[in-house]
Amino acid sequence: MTIEALPDDHLCLILSFLSTKEAIATSLLYKRWRFLWTMGASLHIGCAKPIMEHYKSLKVFLALRRMHNITSFRLNCDSDHDCCSHYVEQWILEVAIRKVERVNISLCRSHISEINVDAFFTCTTIVNMKIKSPYEITIPSSVYLPNLKILLLKVHERFPKSNASKIISGSPSIELIYMEINWTTDYVEQLTVVHNYRYFRLDQQTWLYDFVMHYDYDFMSDSMQNCGLLKPDKTKVYVTVHKDMMQQAVSNLLKGIYPVKFLSLKYSRDVNPSNFDLPLFNNLVELQLFVKKDDPFIMEFPAKCPKLQVLEINILDDGQRCRYNITEGVRVHDLSIVPISPVIYMAK
Repeated sequence: MTIEALPDDHLCLILSFLSTKEAIATSLLYKRWRFLWTMGASLHIGCAKPIMEHYKSLKVFLALRRMHNITSFRLNCDSDHDCCSHYVEQWILEVAIRKVERVNISLCRSHISEINVDAFFTCTTIVNMKIKSPYEITIPSSVYLPNLKILLLKVHERFPKSNASKIISGSPSIELIYMEINWTTDYVEQLTVVHNYRYFRLDQQTWLYDFVMHYDYDFMSDSMQNCGLLKPDKTKVYVTVHKDMMQQAVSNLLKGIYPVKFLSLKYSRDVNPSNFDLPLFNNLVELQLFVKKDDPFIMEFPAKCPKLQVLEINILDDGQRCRYNITEGVRVHDLSIVPISPVIYMAK
């Protein structure tokens, strides 16, 4: 069987792997294919400017399609000009109305600093969304994405952390969120959220520190009820400090997680932890410290934890791990003194 003899649904599936420009061009190859591109459920565009200039409006172009719904929308413009940013908001509104499921927008340049993508963050059919742009993305006050599983955002401007909470609380089916925010050419902040049936993990990476929150309970249901607010008292928290500067930022981070019951804290060799303004960790039950030998922090931090039951000290100088039971502030007995294995030591 030759390709021109294939049924229309098979041909439409083949066309879905092509850009819209290439799909339209196939209408010149065979008379029966003249309107075949209008039956596809995908809209993959390299640059929106030719379409917008050729047709009177976006609605006129979309009216040519026999398929109302658009399951997959891709707008990837790598032009050095800001051509597509003039039309991107129109495309967002139209494809959201048409029950889009997969979104991929990537623009290199923009003539404005802010793009309104509200329609995407209230689109109940979206399953996979990727947005990469040189502009600021605004998030509506109410996010509702019941079917969203994967979200990738790479933006170059201000992006409040409260937006992450709104997205998490409004996306009960989420499996992966990755956000990369380029504040400056030297300062990139990354936020990764992984959710599956076993756990929920939030990982924030900055030039100053790494911050990980690990949830072993039904976080998504709780998040929906509490408007996305994180509950440190129900999590395991891991903090790694990289730079011995802006100690106040690290102190504020520690103050924000004071209700935790489990905390692991590690810092690089050039960081002086005595500069941290430690809060009182009233709920802390288990503490892991990665410290230098004879570091006074070994005594300072546990003194801030009145309910501490288990203290694990990892000595970075000689690779020793010591684990203690604590009763009323006193180390009762040593649970284990073992060398840190090379694999674990390097991973830390």
